[in-house]
Amino acid sequence: MNISFLKRDKMVHRKIESTIIQMLNSFRIVAINGPRQSGKTTLQKKIAKSKDMKYYTFDQSKTFNIASQNPEDFITYISKDENIAIDEVQMIPEIVPAIKMSVDEENRKGMFLLTGSSDMFKNSKIKESLAGRMVSFNLFPLSYAEINNRDYNVIDKLFSDDFNKFDLDENISREDLISAVINGGYPEVYELGVKEKKAWFDFYIKARITKDIASLENVHLDTIKHLDKLLKAMACQISSLVNYSNIAKNIEINDKTVAKYIQILEALYIIKLTPAYSNNRLKRVAKKPKVHFIDTGLASYLLNVDIKGSMLGSNEYLGNLVESFVYSELIKHQSYANTDIEIFHYRDLTNKEVDFVLESSSGEIVALEIKSGSNVKKEHFNGLVSLAKTMKNKNFKGILLYGGDDILPYTIEDFKFWIIPLKILI
Repeated sequence: MNISFLKRDKMVHRKIESTIIQMLNSFRIVAINGPRQSGKTTLQKKIAKSKDMKYYTFDQSKTFNIASQNPEDFITYISKDENIAIDEVQMIPEIVPAIKMSVDEENRKGMFLLTGSSDMFKNSKIKESLAGRMVSFNLFPLSYAEINNRDYNVIDKLFSDDFNKFDLDENISREDLISAVINGGYPEVYELGVKEKKAWFDFYIKARITKDIASLENVHLDTIKHLDKLLKAMACQISSLVNYSNIAKNIEINDKTVAKYIQILEALYIIKLTPAYSNNRLKRVAKKPKVHFIDTGLASYLLNVDIKGSMLGSNEYLGNLVESFVYSELIKHQSYANTDIEIFHYRDLTNKEVDFVLESSSGEIVALEIKSGSNVKKEHFNGLVSLAKTMKNKNFKGILLYGGDDILPYTIEDFKFWIIPLKILI
Protein backbone atom coordinates (compact mmCIF):
# COMPACT_ATOMS: atom_id res chain seq x y z
CA MET A 1 0.00 0.00 0.00
CA ASN A 2 1.56 3.31 -1.06
CA ILE A 3 -0.53 5.89 0.76
CA SER A 4 1.13 8.80 -1.01
CA PHE A 5 -0.76 8.13 -4.24
CA LEU A 6 -4.29 7.33 -3.15
CA LYS A 7 -5.75 10.56 -4.48
CA ARG A 8 -3.94 10.80 -7.78
CA ASP A 9 -7.10 10.58 -9.86
CA LYS A 10 -9.14 13.35 -8.23
CA MET A 11 -8.92 16.65 -6.38
CA VAL A 12 -8.40 16.39 -2.64
CA HIS A 13 -11.07 17.96 -0.44
CA ARG A 14 -9.61 20.60 1.89
CA LYS A 15 -10.89 20.19 5.44
CA ILE A 16 -10.90 23.93 6.13
CA GLU A 17 -13.29 24.76 3.26
CA SER A 18 -16.53 24.68 5.27
CA THR A 19 -15.02 26.90 7.98
CA ILE A 20 -14.03 29.57 5.45
CA ILE A 21 -17.49 29.52 3.85
CA GLN A 22 -19.03 29.90 7.30
CA MET A 23 -16.81 32.87 8.11
CA LEU A 24 -17.75 34.64 4.87
CA ASN A 25 -21.29 34.77 6.26
CA SER A 26 -20.08 36.58 9.39
CA PHE A 27 -17.13 38.80 8.41
CA ARG A 28 -16.52 41.39 5.71
CA ILE A 29 -13.07 40.03 4.86
CA VAL A 30 -11.72 36.48 5.05
CA ALA A 31 -8.05 35.85 4.26
CA ILE A 32 -6.34 32.57 3.38
CA ASN A 33 -2.59 32.73 3.96
CA GLY A 34 -0.03 30.04 3.30
CA PRO A 35 2.98 29.00 1.24
CA ARG A 36 2.94 29.05 -2.54
CA GLN A 37 1.65 25.84 -4.12
CA SER A 38 -0.28 24.82 -1.00
CA GLY A 39 -3.56 24.92 -2.91
CA LYS A 40 -4.84 28.39 -1.93
CA THR A 41 -5.85 29.43 -5.44
CA THR A 42 -7.68 26.16 -6.12
CA LEU A 43 -9.60 26.45 -2.87
CA GLN A 44 -10.29 30.16 -3.37
CA LYS A 45 -11.68 29.61 -6.87
CA LYS A 46 -13.89 26.79 -5.64
CA ILE A 47 -15.32 28.89 -2.80
CA ALA A 48 -15.66 31.97 -5.01
CA LYS A 49 -17.68 29.97 -7.51
CA SER A 50 -19.98 28.58 -4.83
CA LYS A 51 -20.49 32.07 -3.34
CA ASP A 52 -20.87 33.83 -6.73
CA MET A 53 -17.78 36.01 -6.17
CA LYS A 54 -15.81 37.68 -8.99
CA TYR A 55 -12.22 36.40 -9.11
CA TYR A 56 -9.06 38.48 -9.72
CA THR A 57 -5.40 37.53 -9.38
CA PHE A 58 -2.40 39.84 -9.09
CA ASP A 59 -0.32 37.09 -10.70
CA GLN A 60 -1.91 38.28 -13.96
CA SER A 61 0.19 41.19 -15.28
CA LYS A 62 -2.73 43.18 -16.68
CA THR A 63 -4.68 43.07 -13.42
CA PHE A 64 -1.53 43.79 -11.42
CA ASN A 65 -0.64 46.86 -13.49
CA ILE A 66 -4.13 48.36 -13.31
CA ALA A 67 -4.53 47.70 -9.58
CA SER A 68 -1.07 48.96 -8.63
CA GLN A 69 -1.45 52.21 -10.57
CA ASN A 70 -4.58 53.27 -8.70
CA PRO A 71 -5.58 50.85 -5.90
CA GLU A 72 -8.52 52.92 -4.62
CA ASP A 73 -10.22 53.25 -8.01
CA PHE A 74 -9.61 49.59 -8.77
CA ILE A 75 -11.20 48.37 -5.53
CA THR A 76 -14.08 50.86 -5.76
CA TYR A 77 -14.88 49.72 -9.31
CA ILE A 78 -14.68 45.94 -8.80
CA SER A 79 -16.39 45.77 -5.40
CA LYS A 80 -19.44 47.93 -6.07
CA ASP A 81 -22.45 45.63 -5.60
CA GLU A 82 -20.25 42.54 -5.99
CA ASN A 83 -18.29 40.32 -3.62
CA ILE A 84 -14.70 39.80 -4.70
CA ALA A 85 -11.96 37.16 -4.48
CA ILE A 86 -8.40 38.51 -4.90
CA ASP A 87 -5.46 36.11 -5.22
CA GLU A 88 -1.88 37.00 -4.10
CA VAL A 89 -2.95 40.24 -2.42
CA GLN A 90 0.49 40.72 -0.81
CA MET A 91 1.91 41.65 -4.23
CA ILE A 92 0.29 45.11 -3.94
CA PRO A 93 0.52 46.23 -0.28
CA GLU A 94 -1.16 49.54 -1.18
CA ILE A 95 -4.37 47.65 -1.94
CA VAL A 96 -5.02 46.98 1.76
CA PRO A 97 -6.02 50.57 2.73
CA ALA A 98 -8.31 50.64 -0.31
CA ILE A 99 -9.98 47.39 0.80
CA LYS A 100 -10.39 48.80 4.31
CA MET A 101 -12.06 51.91 2.95
CA SER A 102 -14.37 49.84 0.75
CA VAL A 103 -15.60 47.53 3.52
CA ASP A 104 -16.12 50.50 5.86
CA GLU A 105 -18.29 52.21 3.26
CA GLU A 106 -20.25 49.19 1.98
CA ASN A 107 -20.35 47.22 5.25
CA ARG A 108 -21.44 43.90 3.69
CA LYS A 109 -20.60 40.43 4.96
CA GLY A 110 -18.38 38.35 2.70
CA MET A 111 -17.18 41.27 0.58
CA PHE A 112 -13.62 40.01 0.09
CA LEU A 113 -11.97 36.60 0.03
CA LEU A 114 -8.21 37.23 -0.07
CA THR A 115 -5.23 34.93 -0.44
CA GLY A 116 -1.57 35.67 0.21
CA SER A 117 1.67 33.71 -0.03
CA SER A 118 3.07 35.51 2.98
CA ASP A 119 1.73 36.46 6.37
CA MET A 120 0.39 39.97 5.82
CA PHE A 121 0.70 40.71 9.52
CA LYS A 122 4.48 40.24 9.20
CA ASN A 123 4.73 42.28 6.00
CA SER A 124 6.66 45.48 6.71
CA LYS A 125 5.13 47.10 3.63
CA ILE A 126 1.56 46.74 4.90
CA LYS A 127 0.95 49.44 7.48
CA GLU A 128 -2.85 49.27 7.67
CA SER A 129 -4.65 47.03 10.13
CA LEU A 130 -7.82 45.20 9.18
CA ALA A 131 -8.64 44.39 12.80
CA GLY A 132 -12.34 43.97 13.42
CA ARG A 133 -13.01 43.54 9.71
CA MET A 134 -11.13 40.36 8.85
CA VAL A 135 -10.47 36.82 10.02
CA SER A 136 -7.45 34.98 8.72
CA PHE A 137 -6.75 31.26 8.20
CA ASN A 138 -3.64 29.33 7.25
CA LEU A 139 -3.76 26.82 4.41
CA PHE A 140 -0.74 24.56 4.59
CA PRO A 141 0.30 21.84 2.13
CA LEU A 142 -1.93 18.76 2.16
CA SER A 143 -2.30 16.86 5.40
CA TYR A 144 -2.29 13.09 5.10
CA ALA A 145 -5.79 13.11 6.60
CA GLU A 146 -6.76 15.00 3.42
CA ILE A 147 -4.68 12.88 1.06
CA ASN A 148 -6.11 9.65 2.47
CA ASN A 149 -9.58 11.02 3.31
CA ARG A 150 -9.46 10.43 7.08
CA ASP A 151 -12.53 11.76 8.86
CA TYR A 152 -11.21 12.58 12.32
CA ASN A 153 -9.25 15.65 13.38
CA VAL A 154 -6.25 14.43 15.35
CA ILE A 155 -6.21 17.51 17.64
CA ASP A 156 -9.86 17.05 18.62
CA LYS A 157 -9.27 13.32 19.01
CA LEU A 158 -6.29 13.74 21.35
CA PHE A 159 -8.27 16.08 23.59
CA SER A 160 -11.32 13.79 23.62
CA ASP A 161 -12.23 11.11 26.18
CA ASP A 162 -11.52 8.35 23.64
CA PHE A 163 -8.09 9.72 22.62
CA ASN A 164 -6.62 6.20 22.81
CA LYS A 165 -9.06 4.64 20.35
CA PHE A 166 -8.10 4.81 16.67
CA ASP A 167 -9.05 2.59 13.75
CA LEU A 168 -5.52 1.63 12.75
CA ASP A 169 -4.87 0.53 9.18
CA GLU A 170 -2.73 -2.60 9.31
CA ASN A 171 -1.68 -2.07 5.68
CA ILE A 172 0.29 1.10 6.52
CA SER A 173 3.92 0.01 6.72
CA ARG A 174 7.07 1.67 8.04
CA GLU A 175 8.01 2.46 4.43
CA ASP A 176 4.67 4.25 4.02
CA LEU A 177 5.44 6.38 7.08
CA ILE A 178 8.93 7.28 5.87
CA SER A 179 7.54 7.97 2.41
CA ALA A 180 5.02 10.41 3.90
CA VAL A 181 7.78 12.19 5.85
CA ILE A 182 10.13 12.56 2.89
CA ASN A 183 7.46 13.39 0.29
CA GLY A 184 5.77 16.09 2.37
CA GLY A 185 2.39 17.45 1.39
CA TYR A 186 2.64 19.90 -1.50
CA PRO A 187 -0.21 18.95 -3.88
CA GLU A 188 1.98 18.99 -6.99
CA VAL A 189 4.79 17.01 -5.38
CA TYR A 190 3.41 13.95 -3.62
CA GLU A 191 2.74 12.11 -6.89
CA LEU A 192 6.04 12.99 -8.64
CA GLY A 193 9.02 10.70 -9.20
CA VAL A 194 12.36 11.24 -7.43
CA LYS A 195 14.06 13.30 -10.18
CA GLU A 196 10.95 15.37 -10.88
CA LYS A 197 10.53 16.04 -7.16
CA LYS A 198 14.09 17.36 -6.84
CA ALA A 199 13.62 19.62 -9.84
CA TRP A 200 10.36 20.94 -8.38
CA PHE A 201 11.89 21.79 -5.00
CA ASP A 202 14.95 23.37 -6.63
CA PHE A 203 12.77 25.73 -8.67
CA TYR A 204 10.44 26.32 -5.73
CA ILE A 205 13.27 27.53 -3.50
CA LYS A 206 14.67 29.84 -6.18
CA ALA A 207 11.24 31.28 -6.93
CA ARG A 208 10.39 31.84 -3.28
CA ILE A 209 13.68 33.52 -2.45
CA THR A 210 13.88 35.71 -5.54
CA LYS A 211 10.20 36.58 -6.00
CA ASP A 212 8.39 36.57 -2.68
CA ILE A 213 10.96 38.16 -0.38
CA ALA A 214 10.59 41.42 -2.30
CA SER A 215 6.92 41.47 -1.24
CA LEU A 216 7.98 41.57 2.41
CA GLU A 217 11.19 43.57 2.61
CA ASN A 218 13.39 45.86 0.55
CA VAL A 219 16.32 43.50 0.20
CA HIS A 220 19.69 43.54 -1.53
CA LEU A 221 21.10 40.77 -3.71
CA ASP A 222 23.47 39.68 -0.93
CA THR A 223 20.42 39.09 1.27
CA ILE A 224 19.14 36.49 -1.19
CA LYS A 225 22.54 34.78 -1.12
CA HIS A 226 22.55 34.70 2.69
CA LEU A 227 18.98 33.44 2.83
CA ASP A 228 19.86 30.53 0.57
CA LYS A 229 22.64 29.56 2.99
CA LEU A 230 20.39 30.15 5.98
CA LEU A 231 17.71 27.84 4.60
CA LYS A 232 20.21 24.99 4.37
CA ALA A 233 21.55 25.78 7.84
CA MET A 234 18.03 25.70 9.27
CA ALA A 235 17.41 22.31 7.64
CA CYS A 236 20.45 20.96 9.48
CA GLN A 237 18.92 22.26 12.74
CA ILE A 238 15.45 20.85 12.09
CA SER A 239 13.65 19.89 15.34
CA SER A 240 16.48 21.45 17.36
CA LEU A 241 16.81 24.57 19.48
CA VAL A 242 17.67 27.65 17.44
CA ASN A 243 21.23 28.81 18.06
CA TYR A 244 21.48 32.24 16.46
CA SER A 245 25.19 32.64 17.22
CA ASN A 246 26.19 29.36 15.58
CA ILE A 247 24.11 30.10 12.51
CA ALA A 248 25.55 33.60 12.24
CA LYS A 249 29.08 32.21 12.45
CA ASN A 250 28.44 29.57 9.81
CA ILE A 251 27.00 31.95 7.22
CA GLU A 252 29.19 34.92 8.27
CA ILE A 253 26.56 37.49 9.26
CA ASN A 254 25.63 38.94 12.66
CA ASP A 255 23.07 37.55 15.12
CA LYS A 256 20.51 40.32 14.59
CA THR A 257 20.54 39.80 10.82
CA VAL A 258 20.06 36.05 11.31
CA ALA A 259 17.04 36.75 13.54
CA LYS A 260 15.60 39.09 10.89
CA TYR A 261 16.10 36.56 8.07
CA ILE A 262 14.49 33.80 10.15
CA GLN A 263 11.46 36.07 10.58
CA ILE A 264 11.31 36.38 6.79
CA LEU A 265 11.38 32.60 6.34
CA GLU A 266 8.59 32.33 8.92
CA ALA A 267 6.50 34.97 7.15
CA LEU A 268 6.92 33.03 3.90
CA TYR A 269 5.63 29.84 5.57
CA ILE A 270 8.87 27.93 5.05
CA ILE A 271 9.84 27.39 8.69
CA LYS A 272 8.11 27.80 12.03
CA LEU A 273 9.63 28.44 15.45
CA THR A 274 7.94 26.56 18.29
CA PRO A 275 8.21 28.41 21.64
CA ALA A 276 9.20 26.77 24.92
CA TYR A 277 6.54 25.79 27.45
CA SER A 278 6.51 26.73 31.12
CA ASN A 279 3.84 26.69 33.80
CA ASN A 280 4.68 30.36 34.24
CA ARG A 281 3.66 32.10 30.99
CA LEU A 282 6.03 35.00 31.65
CA LYS A 283 8.99 32.66 31.28
CA ARG A 284 8.03 31.30 27.88
CA VAL A 285 9.55 34.17 25.95
CA ALA A 286 12.93 33.77 27.66
CA LYS A 287 13.62 30.22 26.41
CA LYS A 288 14.95 29.16 23.04
CA PRO A 289 12.42 28.03 20.43
CA LYS A 290 12.73 24.93 18.27
CA VAL A 291 12.78 25.15 14.48
CA HIS A 292 10.44 23.08 12.35
CA PHE A 293 9.77 23.07 8.62
CA ILE A 294 6.23 23.58 7.40
CA ASP A 295 6.90 20.82 4.87
CA THR A 296 9.31 17.95 5.51
CA GLY A 297 9.49 17.24 1.79
CA LEU A 298 11.29 20.55 1.37
CA ALA A 299 13.53 19.84 4.37
CA SER A 300 14.35 16.37 3.02
CA TYR A 301 15.35 17.92 -0.30
CA LEU A 302 17.65 20.43 1.45
CA LEU A 303 19.23 17.61 3.46
CA ASN A 304 19.55 15.40 0.36
CA VAL A 305 17.84 12.41 1.98
CA ASP A 306 15.65 9.85 0.25
CA ILE A 307 13.32 6.98 1.12
CA LYS A 308 15.74 4.19 0.18
CA GLY A 309 18.59 5.53 2.34
CA SER A 310 16.20 6.15 5.23
CA MET A 311 14.92 2.56 5.10
CA LEU A 312 18.53 1.30 5.14
CA GLY A 313 19.33 3.39 8.22
CA SER A 314 21.72 5.85 6.52
CA ASN A 315 19.60 8.96 7.19
CA GLU A 316 21.07 10.66 10.27
CA TYR A 317 18.24 13.21 10.22
CA LEU A 318 15.34 10.72 10.11
CA GLY A 319 14.34 11.11 13.77
CA ASN A 320 14.36 14.91 13.48
CA LEU A 321 12.43 14.80 10.21
CA VAL A 322 9.78 12.53 11.75
CA GLU A 323 9.40 14.94 14.66
CA SER A 324 9.02 17.88 12.27
CA PHE A 325 6.56 15.84 10.19
CA VAL A 326 4.41 15.38 13.29
CA TYR A 327 4.56 19.14 13.86
CA SER A 328 3.52 19.90 10.28
CA GLU A 329 0.56 17.51 10.57
CA LEU A 330 -0.43 19.01 13.93
CA ILE A 331 -0.58 22.57 12.59
CA LYS A 332 -2.61 21.40 9.59
CA HIS A 333 -5.18 19.76 11.88
CA GLN A 334 -4.98 22.78 14.20
CA SER A 335 -6.20 25.03 11.37
CA TYR A 336 -9.63 23.38 11.28
CA ALA A 337 -9.91 21.81 14.77
CA ASN A 338 -12.80 22.57 17.10
CA THR A 339 -10.32 22.57 20.00
CA ASP A 340 -8.37 25.83 20.22
CA ILE A 341 -4.74 25.04 21.12
CA GLU A 342 -1.22 26.41 21.23
CA ILE A 343 1.83 24.25 20.51
CA PHE A 344 5.04 24.37 22.56
CA HIS A 345 8.08 22.24 23.31
CA TYR A 346 9.33 21.49 26.84
CA ARG A 347 12.77 21.27 28.39
CA ASP A 348 13.50 21.28 32.12
CA LEU A 349 16.66 22.47 33.87
CA THR A 350 18.20 18.99 33.61
CA ASN A 351 17.58 18.94 29.83
CA LYS A 352 14.74 16.40 29.97
CA GLU A 353 12.59 17.15 26.92
CA VAL A 354 9.10 16.67 25.53
CA ASP A 355 8.79 17.28 21.81
CA PHE A 356 5.32 18.87 21.83
CA VAL A 357 3.09 20.31 24.53
CA LEU A 358 -0.41 21.04 23.26
CA GLU A 359 -2.31 23.40 25.54
CA SER A 360 -6.00 24.08 24.98
CA SER A 361 -7.65 27.41 25.71
CA SER A 362 -9.26 25.76 28.75
CA GLY A 363 -5.85 24.75 30.14
CA GLU A 364 -5.88 21.04 29.26
CA ILE A 365 -2.51 19.57 28.30
CA VAL A 366 -1.61 16.83 25.82
CA ALA A 367 2.14 16.13 25.78
CA LEU A 368 3.64 14.22 22.85
CA GLU A 369 7.05 12.57 22.72
CA ILE A 370 8.08 11.34 19.25
CA LYS A 371 10.15 8.22 18.53
CA SER A 372 10.54 7.05 14.94
CA GLY A 373 11.52 3.51 15.97
CA SER A 374 9.21 0.68 17.01
CA ASN A 375 10.99 -0.26 20.26
CA VAL A 376 9.83 1.48 23.44
CA LYS A 377 12.13 1.96 26.44
CA LYS A 378 11.48 3.39 29.88
CA GLU A 379 13.94 6.23 29.33
CA HIS A 380 11.87 7.45 26.40
CA PHE A 381 9.38 8.70 29.00
CA ASN A 382 11.89 10.77 31.05
CA GLY A 383 10.66 14.09 29.67
CA LEU A 384 7.00 13.13 30.03
CA VAL A 385 7.57 12.14 33.66
CA SER A 386 9.37 15.42 34.35
CA LEU A 387 6.51 17.41 32.82
CA ALA A 388 3.81 15.32 34.53
CA LYS A 389 5.28 16.21 37.92
CA THR A 390 4.65 19.90 37.24
CA MET A 391 1.02 19.42 36.14
CA LYS A 392 -0.75 20.25 39.40
CA ASN A 393 -4.50 20.75 39.03
CA LYS A 394 -4.31 20.31 35.24
CA ASN A 395 -5.99 17.78 32.99
CA PHE A 396 -2.87 16.08 31.58
CA LYS A 397 -2.24 13.30 29.06
CA GLY A 398 1.23 12.04 28.20
CA ILE A 399 1.61 10.14 24.92
CA LEU A 400 4.56 8.53 23.16
CA LEU A 401 4.01 8.47 19.38
CA TYR A 402 6.20 5.70 17.96
CA GLY A 403 6.87 3.64 14.86
CA GLY A 404 5.11 0.51 16.12
CA ASP A 405 1.63 -0.87 15.54
CA ASP A 406 -0.07 -1.21 18.94
CA ILE A 407 -1.86 1.17 21.31
CA LEU A 408 -0.89 0.33 24.89
CA PRO A 409 -0.82 1.94 28.37
CA TYR A 410 2.54 2.50 30.05
CA THR A 411 2.84 3.31 33.79
CA ILE A 412 5.85 4.93 35.45
CA GLU A 413 5.96 6.28 39.05
CA ASP A 414 2.16 6.19 39.31
CA PHE A 415 1.84 8.20 36.10
CA LYS A 416 -0.15 6.51 33.36
CA PHE A 417 1.02 7.25 29.82
CA TRP A 418 0.07 5.81 26.44
CA ILE A 419 2.05 4.62 23.44
CA ILE A 420 0.24 5.28 20.15
CA PRO A 421 1.46 4.56 16.59
CA LEU A 422 2.60 7.43 14.39
CA LYS A 423 0.42 5.97 11.65
CA ILE A 424 -2.61 7.74 13.19
CA LEU A 425 -1.33 10.79 11.30
CA ILE A 426 -1.42 9.14 7.87
